[in-house]
Amino acid sequence: MATADWAPDAFSCPICLDVLKDPATLPCGHSYCLLCIQKHWDQAANKGSYECPQCRQRFKPRPVLARSNVLMEALEKLRLGRPDGTDAPVSGPAGPQTGLYPSLPSGSPELCPLHQQVLELYCCEDKQCVCDECSLLGHKGHRVVRPDQERQEIQQELKKVSDRIQGSIAEREKLLESLPQVSQAHESSAQQLLADSQAAFEDVLKSVELSHSQVLQLLQTHQTSASSRLQAQTYSLRQEMLGLQQRREELRRLDGIQDPVAFLNTFMALDPVEEAGHAALEIWSPESVISRVRLCLDAYRQTALNLTKTNLASIFRVVNDGAAQVHSPGPVSSNPQPSSQNSTEVKLDSVKTEDEPEARASSAATQEHHKTQACSSASPLEASASCCVSNPAPKTREEMLKFRIEPTLDHCSAFRHIRLSEGYRKATLCAENQNYPDHPERFMFWRQVMCVEQLAGSPYYWEVEWTGQRVTIGVAYKDMNRSASDDSARLGHNTQSWSLYWSGKAFSMWHDGKETALVAPKAKRIGVYLDQQTGVLAFYRVSHNQAQEICCVHTHFDRPLLPSFRFWSGVGSSVAVCELS
Repeated sequence: MATADWAPDAFSCPICLDVLKDPATLPCGHSYCLLCIQKHWDQAANKGSYECPQCRQRFKPRPVLARSNVLMEALEKLRLGRPDGTDAPVSGPAGPQTGLYPSLPSGSPELCPLHQQVLELYCCEDKQCVCDECSLLGHKGHRVVRPDQERQEIQQELKKVSDRIQGSIAEREKLLESLPQVSQAHESSAQQLLADSQAAFEDVLKSVELSHSQVLQLLQTHQTSASSRLQAQTYSLRQEMLGLQQRREELRRLDGIQDPVAFLNTFMALDPVEEAGHAALEIWSPESVISRVRLCLDAYRQTALNLTKTNLASIFRVVNDGAAQVHSPGPVSSNPQPSSQNSTEVKLDSVKTEDEPEARASSAATQEHHKTQACSSASPLEASASCCVSNPAPKTREEMLKFRIEPTLDHCSAFRHIRLSEGYRKATLCAENQNYPDHPERFMFWRQVMCVEQLAGSPYYWEVEWTGQRVTIGVAYKDMNRSASDDSARLGHNTQSWSLYWSGKAFSMWHDGKETALVAPKAKRIGVYLDQQTGVLAFYRVSHNQAQEICCVHTHFDRPLLPSFRFWSGVGSSVAVCELS
């Protein structure tokens, strides 16, 4: 069979413009490549109806197509009828005796198979070139653009983005160039600040030493003067005693004369007899001076301690706030030295304000010794909870707010089901895994999270609001275990941490795995006061701008502490650090 007997349009696919491959005939009679028509209908599946690309006849439901064996046999006969036995191309140059389609000029634009118009537009939704008429019919409502114009607009936008990126790179290069100078200036300022701090404390120490020496010299002078006056009084009393003894001997001799005339003559020769007055000391008793000096010394000591606390708290607050503003991992702190033993010790520094001198001072010292022995014989937590300390935490919220801080939660320590929000000030227990990256400081077993700030010195105060059934609020050393599943990583159950626990019914204090029951009503807002320097940790029930003490622990903290929290069961439970104004 000769190829000229076949119509060319009968063997080309209107979609791919190539010889039909696995031809399929639609119910309307038009034929397409099976794969081409299926892809075409897949793209229009969201419309719910399917149409013929040529006659636009709609089919619903989608027809089930199969390969047309008749067309396949016709194409095979056509291929076998060619001299070289190959398929004829649809487009491109061909011989006058073998071509299925007329030859097109070289470089001619591609035409739409449906409307025979130039494909000068591009449908962004279907990602294919279309003609002007297709854009109004089959691609109506789509974003249809001219490729050249769209390319120019995109290139202009990309150039703007590239310029902005180049500007950002230039800014960072400039900052990198300035970093050595900034680092040098910062290092110089830091060294100068260290020198100024050293000078300030040296001046304070010199002033204290000078005051110490002056007070000692004054007391020594007072003691010497009192001793001199006492020696003079002693000499005077002895002279008076000698005179009185001589008068007594004269009277005794006069009483022994028997002759009345001799008695009278002797009596007249004697000095007039005068009665000796009562002996009295001419110096005052030292007790009044001692008691008043002690009162002054106690007032001086308390004033100095309060002044030191207030100023040190201001210094630590300034450093911590400055570190938080530059998003530092935490405030600068000294390198903690781990201690071999971290037992809680109660230290009682009695302040003597009694009017009695040595007697009451000795009694107070004896009582203090007995109290210390009693506390040391009990458990550390019971001792700290039961004994009264000389440096207790403040009693009013207004006083504690002078030392307020607002610590931030550390995402590197958060358990994988704890979500942090509100600028790392709130933690919520979630059912979903937060997919945190691996970090050596992350809690792997207990539902716990720590804060960034390392609290050293004194004092600090922060408040926490919590929701849920149970909660644990406390402080811990940074080197507390994070990855273990035993009590070494459990807040309040090791020597590295202290915690307040609400069980749903009552509060209790935990340290080193030992529990101390407390009597206090439930509180959804908890205040925490920490004086790391003097070893005071207190928890408060905060309500209506008032703070009521729940418990106070007096112990020894040998390195900085981190505010810490532990969740129990209950998805949706939360702990939030309060803003204190």
